[in-house]
Amino acid sequence: MPTKSEPDRDTVAVPDDPLLAVEGLDVGYDGAVRALRGVSLQVPRGGVVAVLGGNGAGKTTLLRAVSGSLGSVGGGITAGTVRLDGRDIGGLPTAEIVRAGVAQVPEGRRVFRDLTVEENLRAGGFTAAERAKREALDRVFELFPDLAGRRRQRAGLLSGGQQQMLAIGRGLMSRPRLLLLDEPSLGLAPQLVTQIGEIITEINRQGTAVLLIEQNAVMGLRVAGSAYVLEVGKVAASGPAEVLAGTDEIRSRYLGGGTTEAADTDTGTEAEADTESDAAGTGDGGLTGLTGLAKAMRAGAGDRAVRAEALRVDGVTVRFGGVTALMDVSFEIAPGTVHALIGPNGAGKSTCINVLGGAYKVAEGTVRYGDRVLTGLRADQIAGLGVARTFQNISLSLDATVADNLLTGRHRLMRSGVLGGALGLPRARREDREHRAQIGRVADLLGIAGLLGRAVHTLSYGDRKRVELGRALCAEPTLLLLDEPVAGMNHGESAEMAETIMAVQRELGISILLVEHDMPFVMGLAERVTVLDFGRLIADGTPAEVQRDPEVLRAYLGSEAA
Repeated sequence: MPTKSEPDRDTVAVPDDPLLAVEGLDVGYDGAVRALRGVSLQVPRGGVVAVLGGNGAGKTTLLRAVSGSLGSVGGGITAGTVRLDGRDIGGLPTAEIVRAGVAQVPEGRRVFRDLTVEENLRAGGFTAAERAKREALDRVFELFPDLAGRRRQRAGLLSGGQQQMLAIGRGLMSRPRLLLLDEPSLGLAPQLVTQIGEIITEINRQGTAVLLIEQNAVMGLRVAGSAYVLEVGKVAASGPAEVLAGTDEIRSRYLGGGTTEAADTDTGTEAEADTESDAAGTGDGGLTGLTGLAKAMRAGAGDRAVRAEALRVDGVTVRFGGVTALMDVSFEIAPGTVHALIGPNGAGKSTCINVLGGAYKVAEGTVRYGDRVLTGLRADQIAGLGVARTFQNISLSLDATVADNLLTGRHRLMRSGVLGGALGLPRARREDREHRAQIGRVADLLGIAGLLGRAVHTLSYGDRKRVELGRALCAEPTLLLLDEPVAGMNHGESAEMAETIMAVQRELGISILLVEHDMPFVMGLAERVTVLDFGRLIADGTPAEVQRDPEVLRAYLGSEAA
């Protein structure tokens, strides 16, 4: 890439007076890892430019370089320039870059969960005068009517889509000339992705230029005037968005079509731009490692149960103040099956999975795993029963290594204690070797063995998702709760993750509850599907039954579809 049938990297028309000009940019992490190499791009005044690429291509690193936030994650510009309105901002503090007119909306939303919607927004405009802040607040509520009706509600109680709207609104509070959007469609349902695209278009129509980082190439290419494709830290192609959207390479790599050969091309990882990426872990080597993982689990289980049991949710109701998030929800997950929990944005899916994991308490109803009642137990007690989970917004220790993050998943299985480890007793050393061998098997399975010694903050979003799944698997669960496991992954990466999940379930015999917006992914994996809408259960059945259910069609597609 590029090929003869595609635009090359010189086809984007360079404006005479761009708002943002990036020239020959090199970025490194921790003084060694090269994440960007010779990247050049321009954002015209009043334009929308999309940057596409797989996980680890360098997209987030590019935004960090523009916003001045590289230093917080051990990165730095080693060559090249970043100019805003002709002024070199590459070495300026983040606060000064914000004052110059740049605002970044980070991936994963990162709202202040314990603050209200309005408090979150006001935090985004803290440098502005009160009158300007009120005007900006009115603009945000006009763009996002959903937020206006929830201005006094805590941000942590919003749905994923509403939190994304809040994150964008917070970025607009400083009234930027250039808005940097990092994966705004991440983990959102298709209908909401379309809405976010329309909002970006409206923000731009009102005079704000946008640099958009996206895995969702369909949305990115639809709203942008021009686009750049990053691969392994370099610009691999660029051109008018509509031209790039029509090329075979873009279709195969980012839109899920085209030739298999193109789709299989390795894209590397952001923090390992100079090395070849590890395999996804679902080939012969991955399955061999999975077999070893299963054998080690059974051998080390002792008196612990290693078989999945039925999970029964019976009449569960959850309330937050005056808001009812779940109402009389009941369903059952059969042992050793993949069960999906789906629904439109705000349906109550994350609330339900948080109940199962012990993060939320119920107002009514019970949850049983086998003969144990989970309702009323703390999250650590539920984990001790063999229930592990991942999170919609990745929850890892960013400064710790991948190996240390995986080891935290082994905590419930550790017997030697802190004192034995500190004294280096033989039993403690032997146990440590066994735990590290097991995390090595999990890392091999997920294709992250080469990252074990790396700090998590240097990894791409996709690799962090794999680390979080690995941490859950390291706990040797019998029930695995997966919250948006392929959010932010492209078509090929989602397919690899699906193969991994299927292999894990088949070989380990565990139960899996899957919460996900990617419907082809869900329907290809799940044996049974439960559907929520506005906190109520509206359908429960096989994938085929659910896809034909009139209530499900109405919830997802509107009354006309039903």
